[in-house]
Amino acid sequence: MVENGRQIAAALRHLDSYGSEEGSRKLAESMAFFLVDRAESRHAGWRVVRQVIVDSASDAPWERCARRAVPLIVEDLTTLDEDAGRTPLHRAQHLAARRRAETIAPFVDPAPVLKDLGLVAPKWLSDEQWAEGLMDAVRARSREGVSRALAESLGLERIADASYD
Repeated sequence: MVENGRQIAAALRHLDSYGSEEGSRKLAESMAFFLVDRAESRHAGWRVVRQVIVDSASDAPWERCARRAVPLIVEDLTTLDEDAGRTPLHRAQHLAARRRAETIAPFVDPAPVLKDLGLVAPKWLSDEQWAEGLMDAVRARSREGVSRALAESLGLERIADASYD
């Protein structure tokens, strides 16, 4: 039923309680596929980050990266029972959006993205830092928010601010 978008709350409650049990893995996989698909239409932060990447003329393998995010999301979902409390859908969806950003990061050149956002690109930026920056940027709701999130996460200056040095 999860594949059809039904019983999502019940599935999350089950994973909250029994996620680490082997029998829950299939449910976690179904939830992961559901969350990956849902990020495209329902997670505002992921949609903005995706649009920023598209606007920078990056040619990323979107579907392949979506498939690569699934096992990471499954791991996240199966460890939910280690956290205290209930996992609402929006939190699970945010986990999926972060994982989608993480899997797309290696295929996106940071220089054009940062330039397009008005940020001074650092001379050296590791792949891990770039992935973490994109993961942090999915909390943004606008292009300006993505710019601020990347600047904060990566410790970057805005181009306008750089002229005052």
